[in-house]
Amino acid sequence: MFLKHYSHLKGSMSRLSATSPLDVLLVEDNPDDIRLVEWAFSAAPDPHSRSATPQHYGAEDEPLLDITNLSPVTRLSEAVDHTNTQSPDVVLLDLDLPDSRGIETLERFVSRTPPVPVVVLTGRDEGELGITAIQRGAQDYIYKGNLTNALLLRTIRYAVERHEIQRRLLDATDRLQLTNQIVRRQLRNDISVIVGQVDQLAESDQYSDQSIESILDAARDIEETIDITAEFTDSAATGDGTGPTHELGALVSTAISRVEQTTGVSIEYDSDSNVAGFGCPPSLRMAITYLLYNAVDRASPSGAVSITTESVDGDAVVTFTNTGAELAAEHEMLLTASGDADVTIPRGNVGLQLASMILSRFGIAVSVRANTPSGSVIQLHVSDTER
Repeated sequence: MFLKHYSHLKGSMSRLSATSPLDVLLVEDNPDDIRLVEWAFSAAPDPHSRSATPQHYGAEDEPLLDITNLSPVTRLSEAVDHTNTQSPDVVLLDLDLPDSRGIETLERFVSRTPPVPVVVLTGRDEGELGITAIQRGAQDYIYKGNLTNALLLRTIRYAVERHEIQRRLLDATDRLQLTNQIVRRQLRNDISVIVGQVDQLAESDQYSDQSIESILDAARDIEETIDITAEFTDSAATGDGTGPTHELGALVSTAISRVEQTTGVSIEYDSDSNVAGFGCPPSLRMAITYLLYNAVDRASPSGAVSITTESVDGDAVVTFTNTGAELAAEHEMLLTASGDADVTIPRGNVGLQLASMILSRFGIAVSVRANTPSGSVIQLHVSDTER
């Protein structure tokens, strides 16, 4: 379900710059109403519009819209299929269709498709119905009796903008929740270790090397946790990776570049062009980065690390391979437990814990097996969020 947090909306607020092309899905079974909407999108200037530019609307200081494609369908089932495969930028939805009627039409559409801005079209001039539609997932509603070119295009523009703002807020909330999990899991454990060891030392005249090393390990974990959580939250604050989706190929390349620069290790990369453009949650970059760091650590001092992407049954499979040490059993359990709250979190390797949280949050399946002649193979099965 968390994949839905990253809209497959092909545009963002930047898409609403001048002459931004938008694809509109019209879900309507009444031929007269279909013609009404087509008229509103037609090249004939609307007398109520402040712009005579064909298919455009906007004041001089507002972005314009360019409706490049209007796709009409007459049934809810067709609308669901179209949205899941064609990714329209906005949906104009009539509530009374041959296979669904009333507010249930909106509820069924929203529950069966990725998030997309929905504007409800209604033949009933009932404000209460419009408010209910917004409460159930629509961005706005239009009474067909008031439909004009200006009203329709303005409503679409604002619906797309509001949808994008909501998506960004949801993304920020998810990042804060993940950061909170890291802090609660890791810092609390490490601080408890430090306090316990210091109490023991305070009661004893002997300072054992083991006690000192335990304190230092916990302190290093705290330092790493602070660095990672700061990076994760900063990326949201600065807008890094907060677009609706990022292409898988770009995420992998960015992660490889960072790991190679900081470790000096060369990573072999083999990319299948068929999946390079897969739409993925931007946070997946950090998961890939820390899985690579882990593979490099286990490959040291003389092992090798590689990463490949390929298409398998319509999904992208990202494979991390290293020679050298195998992935520790507790770390394998951490990655493959799918967010199981009962799994014991191993101390150390905060980056791997963050990777596990991100993969679990977005429903990305993980498999691990032994590599030949040594090391491990980790695979991520990623669904395309653009579909």
